[in-house]
Amino acid sequence: MKTVVLALVCLLSAVSAWADQLTLKPDFPDRYVVKKGDTLWDISTLYLNSPWKWPRLWQHNPQIDNPHLIYPGDVLTLTFIDGEPRLVRKPMLHMSPTSRLKPKEQPIPTLPLSVLAPFLSRDHVIDSDLLEGLPYVLGDNDAQTRIAIGRPVYARGEVELQRYYGVYRVGEPYVDPESAEVLGHAVTFLAIGQVVAAHHDQISEFRVIDIRQEMRQGDILLPLPEQDQLPVYFSPRQKDLSSDGLIVASANDNSVFSRYDVVLINKGARDSIEAGDMFSIAQPGKLIVDKPARKSYQQSANAFDRLFNDDQQLVALPREKVGELMVFKVYDKLSFAIITESKIIMYPQFLVESL
Repeated sequence: MKTVVLALVCLLSAVSAWADQLTLKPDFPDRYVVKKGDTLWDISTLYLNSPWKWPRLWQHNPQIDNPHLIYPGDVLTLTFIDGEPRLVRKPMLHMSPTSRLKPKEQPIPTLPLSVLAPFLSRDHVIDSDLLEGLPYVLGDNDAQTRIAIGRPVYARGEVELQRYYGVYRVGEPYVDPESAEVLGHAVTFLAIGQVVAAHHDQISEFRVIDIRQEMRQGDILLPLPEQDQLPVYFSPRQKDLSSDGLIVASANDNSVFSRYDVVLINKGARDSIEAGDMFSIAQPGKLIVDKPARKSYQQSANAFDRLFNDDQQLVALPREKVGELMVFKVYDKLSFAIITESKIIMYPQFLVESL
């Protein structure tokens, strides 16, 4: 049966004028039972060569009104609608001794929430032009420069009474490797607190309810997002870039990264980037000093090899596609993205380009 289905897919692809036909993997499963810990991406990887196209695998399916709402225990089988593969869900019903339906677990997410949640629920970057005028930790009445939980803490600046804020320490700037432009500043999460009282001169009492690191005078306050408004689910889509971007850094300060690692790219809201945008990752071509008597990589060439007048003697190898990433949080000049596919270990300054 699988051989017949694959033959049908090949025939339909050959006669179809639509170049963007979904392509099934040759070893796709006939039947799949959704497990706890699965993601929509994981399941689509079993079926598609380009798993980021998973919304099309589920669309136009009356049995799956919302592809985000797939639950552990659901049985998935493949069918075809208008020549395109579609996943059909057959819910697995668990009956109790009293013949009542057992409540379902939480629906599976797009990508691992353990990876995305820390970046969705708090900030790790702040736009440079927003630093001016932010509320900040003023101090306490014990005259401590390093402030811990337990005593009232006072902040100064414009805040909203009863709102929860995160306390952050501003770190080093992220700098564009090519233009040297400051793209934003790293911030370190320190604590969570609530504004409980307002006083004169924009001074407010700030009650700390959770602390990860000790606070200091001058640390900034940023409002925390409402938990029920966090964008847990994303619909990936192809996005064209007007110019190539770069991976600036790992979000966790790692020197290398691979699949499901989070990175920062030098494209943001000013480049019309949005959450869900998909891009390719390319390894830059190595520069080679091509002298008649000797060939060497520029990065390891000796001083003699670096001396040349002929521009033709410095050549670049072609770039290679080595992975894909999806943007999930956007600032003005920077965006957070999760690597969804990696063929090799990656490094900062790898290229970000249109799929």
